[in-house]
Amino acid sequence: MKAIEKAVRFYEEPPTEGMTVTVDHTDLRLTAADWAEAFDAPEPGTPHNEARGQIWDKLVSILEEKYEGRDDVPPQLFRRVLRQNKELVGALNSAWPLLEATDLVGDLWTVPAYLRLCAPWLTRDEVRTLQRANPTAWTVSDLPLLDAARQRLGDPKADGRKRRQEAALAAQREQMAQVVENLIAADPDGEGLMTQLRRADFQRNLVDESELAVAEPDLLAGPFAHIVVDEAQELTDAEWQMLLLRCPSRSFTIVGDRAQARHGFTETWQERLRRVGLTSITMASLSINYRTPEEVMTEAEPVIRAALPDANVPTSIRSSGIPVLHGPVADLPSILDTWLADHPAEGIACVIGDTTFEPTARVRSLTPELSKGLEFDLVILVDPENFGTGIEGAVDHYVAMTRATERLVVLSSP
Repeated sequence: MKAIEKAVRFYEEPPTEGMTVTVDHTDLRLTAADWAEAFDAPEPGTPHNEARGQIWDKLVSILEEKYEGRDDVPPQLFRRVLRQNKELVGALNSAWPLLEATDLVGDLWTVPAYLRLCAPWLTRDEVRTLQRANPTAWTVSDLPLLDAARQRLGDPKADGRKRRQEAALAAQREQMAQVVENLIAADPDGEGLMTQLRRADFQRNLVDESELAVAEPDLLAGPFAHIVVDEAQELTDAEWQMLLLRCPSRSFTIVGDRAQARHGFTETWQERLRRVGLTSITMASLSINYRTPEEVMTEAEPVIRAALPDANVPTSIRSSGIPVLHGPVADLPSILDTWLADHPAEGIACVIGDTTFEPTARVRSLTPELSKGLEFDLVILVDPENFGTGIEGAVDHYVAMTRATERLVVLSSP
């Protein structure tokens, strides 16, 4: 996330040279110090895109103070004249441009010098590895970076939407003021309700703000009082930051299994959670397996312990009475036909590991990775020795085996 912050700050440097702004034939000098003052105007924590409106307001204020004839020019007209000054607007656009999160992150993956600037801790080989030809060929690993960029940048349309709202309100007020003047002029006595219409607060209440366009709220942006996290063993540090940002209370219910971490999980849970920013941690270990029958767990346990000796493997409390079946891949059709015949009305089977298998209404076809978190009455593993090596292969093998709630079949090629 430090790289995202530095990437944004790259676009928040005030101009180092002054410029002359002409208003009503009067030259106003905008110095480098004035630019720096304007760039310091946004409140800390204001998103980049939304801060630009505050910078513009400060620039207008600075130029108004420099304009000797300001009493002769209405503020709205002065602001409108500045909006039409292409040189001033262009200078602000160059120094503090509106940015899209996708463009910012995409530039990191396509401009090596920019990535080295924003992430100086990366080696040249790492920078080269992270480069991609298509900057928008997004992966799951990009999501935390895109999220951090969106949080830091804010809505690029917010400033334009605010200006349109202000213009719409100004137009409504001007129109209502004219209506009020006409009503007062038509009142021969100049008393009663017509007199009340002269009050500024009364006229403000006549302006309808309910129909102004507003941005749809982001329901996933938080903040949340409590978050439940499942499959927490797979979260990277960057993904944890996404969650912590949305939960200032740091109140979480976290469910995870180190034995199902495909990319390895060498820390304890306390070490991992403290490292990502959680301090008050209460642990409760699952020791009872209610889902997977004893016959399946007996064969699955050695698979994961070979790669992760201290894995928490819960004890099954039930037995299906059906031993794990081993056989050749050629038996796959007959096994499914027999099972479907024996279970004509209910039950779901899953073939894991055969990418050529065509799924049906009651027989799914999944990769080991996509089977995580699911459960099936019958699970058929096809060539599990091809699931991979190391911790990733062992986890995929273990996870695939433990999807079975009744029966497990393991088929291998000759």
